Formats: sequence, C-alpha cells, structure tokens
Amino acid sequence: MPKCIFLDGPAGTGKTFVYSTLMHAVRVKGDQAIAVASTGIAATLLSGGRTAHSIFKIPLTLNATSTCSLKPNTSEAKILLDAKVIVWDEASMLLFSCG
Repeated sequence: MPKCIFLDGPAGTGKTFVYSTLMHAVRVKGDQAIAVASTGIAATLLSGGRTAHSIFKIPLTLNATSTCSLKPNTSEAKILLDAKVIVWDEASMLLFSCG
C-alpha cells in the first residue's frame, strides 16, 4: 500500500541524513530508491539525486495548461513504477516555483 510521509524540520536537523539512510537501506535490499529534489543544489546532496523537473519531466516554465511530458510504457516510467521509495527533498520549495 503506497504511503506518503512528510519529514519537516529546520536546517541542520538531519533531514538529508535520514533520506540518505532510508535510500541506502532500500538499495542494499536490491530495491529501487529514487532521490528527487526541487532544486539542483539540493539534488547534489542526495545519492543519485536529480531534480523533480528532470525525473517527472515537469516543464521549467509553467502555465495553467502545463503537464509533465513523462510518457507511459517508457523505461523512465517503469523506473518510477518499480521504485520502493521516492524521496523528495525540499518538496515545499516546488510550491514557490509552481505558484
């Protein structure tokens, strides 16, 4: 059953450490863990991290009719579907760029 867990805390409290530990535990078992971040800088702090725009094919310039360009039945879509966990660091920052 899919779950969404939100981890919040001030800077320097260990959120990225928790994410890294979780992803390592999943990957050690041979499962897929995807690291996503809302900014390129945040993505570099996660093992294998990529921006949300890159992973989910979100347009960089958004308007009322924008949609992601991730196509079903592609290798990229399969990776997302097979993932046991998707960690999205700095997710709240995306609201500022989508507003």
